[in-house]
Amino acid sequence: MKKFYFLNKDKQWQGPYWFPRILLFALNGTIEPATYVWNDKLATDIGSHPENSIYARLKASEYRSLPMWVFGYNLKILITNATKRMKTTFQKKDDWETIAAKPIEISSILEEASKVYLVPSITAIHDFAAPGEYAIKLIYIDTEQTVKLSEYPIALSSDNEPGIKFEITMVEPPEVGGVQHKESYGLHRSLGIFGKNENIAVVKNSVFDFSTRFPYKPQILKGRFRQASLVSANDYKNRYNRLVLKIADDKITSPQSILDFTGMQLYDHEKFNVHGSLMGLSFKTGGSYTEVIIAGIHYHFYTVTGDILIIDGRGREDLEDFKLKAEIIKIAFAVISGKYYGGTCNYVTSEDTDFRQIDGLWYEMQKESILSERQLINLPIFRRAFEGKDDENTEKQKAFDGPVDPTIFSGLCEALYNDETLLHAANLVISAMGNNDPLQQGALYSVALETLTATLGEAKSAELKPITNKPISRAFVAELKAVLATYEGRIPAESLDILRKNIEGINRPTNRDKLVKTFEIYGIMLSNEDKETIDKRNDYLHGRNPLDMEHIFELTQISLRLHTLIVALLLKSIGYSGHIVNLDIHLYLTNEEKMVEMIKEGQETAAGLINQIEQAKEERDEAKFNAAKAELGRHIENNKIGNLIRII
Repeated sequence: MKKFYFLNKDKQWQGPYWFPRILLFALNGTIEPATYVWNDKLATDIGSHPENSIYARLKASEYRSLPMWVFGYNLKILITNATKRMKTTFQKKDDWETIAAKPIEISSILEEASKVYLVPSITAIHDFAAPGEYAIKLIYIDTEQTVKLSEYPIALSSDNEPGIKFEITMVEPPEVGGVQHKESYGLHRSLGIFGKNENIAVVKNSVFDFSTRFPYKPQILKGRFRQASLVSANDYKNRYNRLVLKIADDKITSPQSILDFTGMQLYDHEKFNVHGSLMGLSFKTGGSYTEVIIAGIHYHFYTVTGDILIIDGRGREDLEDFKLKAEIIKIAFAVISGKYYGGTCNYVTSEDTDFRQIDGLWYEMQKESILSERQLINLPIFRRAFEGKDDENTEKQKAFDGPVDPTIFSGLCEALYNDETLLHAANLVISAMGNNDPLQQGALYSVALETLTATLGEAKSAELKPITNKPISRAFVAELKAVLATYEGRIPAESLDILRKNIEGINRPTNRDKLVKTFEIYGIMLSNEDKETIDKRNDYLHGRNPLDMEHIFELTQISLRLHTLIVALLLKSIGYSGHIVNLDIHLYLTNEEKMVEMIKEGQETAAGLINQIEQAKEERDEAKFNAAKAELGRHIENNKIGNLIRII
């Protein structure tokens, strides 16, 4: 497949990209008609990078696959002129609306897109538990302590509320005690629902929102099922699996807004392929997906229509294994996006990899979505932070201006899948995101930090020791024991044992040093503010408030800094190199009062230091001048807004 590069305005080659990304750059104006575009298939024997090639440099406008109308800077002009011509050609308003409504097909994208069948899956989900003739068999114990098995008609339906709604009609109510409790009717057990064309299984303890009226004839048992599945001959073993999850988020964070895409897809429903634009025209481009690999099996991770999240398993496995890995993918994405997408999960299974025929459907209510603003990898914020700047430091930052590589995200998923402790830490982070109390957030983050550093530090425990040289460490301990031995007879035996154990463990770091050094071992240099935040974890862990509760803003800042540090360490441990947002600094940008307060405080500090410099110059006091100048430099360097972005 062709790999494309283009020469930007700073005369730097950007790439490699697949053609769809080049097309996007042309549409948004990054690539203009005169921009040089290079790919490794335009000539033979040209190397793998344009800097190593003297061949195949073409202007973007010279590519037949990039017609003039694609370029963003003149697209509006072309559309305006075309609109005028079309309106004069078509006399009827309806004719123009028909033309404008027809999507423009981008053949270069569609030709390389793989076909994905979603309609059979969505249809199966919609039709599951649709109104029909069903019966349910209930096992219960009557008032005479006799086990009974009775069959009753049951009606199933769905609405906008979670769970599958049911009504069981009992013409002759059973004689049971505790008539208001679902357990009296056996509804806490595993259940079987039987129909003419399909049978449904319900796992135990799935009934909630139960109610009934007694004594009435017929007696109606009402409630909802948390879980239900079609009875399948394959028992959900060794199938191709797919998760379809409807998301209730008006500001959805799609996987491809953070992760680089792996390929393009064309769906079997036209609405999923067509995307509108501000110019009134629509484009048929299909959709992109990111490939994730866990335990050797590939998964496609993507969204359609902006509110349906889908994970496709590309290899055969049992549904239970797929469910675990799909959850891992959602958790890993939540860690970097600040949003855990949960709720009603629909799993469909198929004999075939294309999901044209659905042979199983598993409905399950899982924990609800957690939607926060704690997106740690955020390209728009990263780019705005350096917009308009042009210095050496900014040029270094540009090297990290791009989405997360799918292999890095796969590495994060693999780490969570293989290490339950890391998974526990990630779940603590998500729980903290979903808690509105900053004090409780801090407590959860503190436990997550201890858990994470203990696990990652254990992997490199030798590097955490104050004396890393083993022979020196052994000699040091031996000398201390020898000194202690000279005090035998003068110190009680029990006290000697305690001191001997302390000496044996003297080369272990303190808990605080272990936390700090774990970050440094993985290449994250902590600022004084980072270390101060880490020190506050003890307040949370021992039930103390690090600040008074009226300092909500400051408590939230501690919570956000802990979140930033935890996720940064987790990402760095799996090989991520790139930007993260210091969330506690970003909080200032969303609080006008605190922003003004911070700017005012900074200006007052800077003014005082400048006065000291001027005074030192007048007094010809070189030492005082240099000290004040250095302090001013540190003040400017430590400017909070200037530290919005951190590179790890």
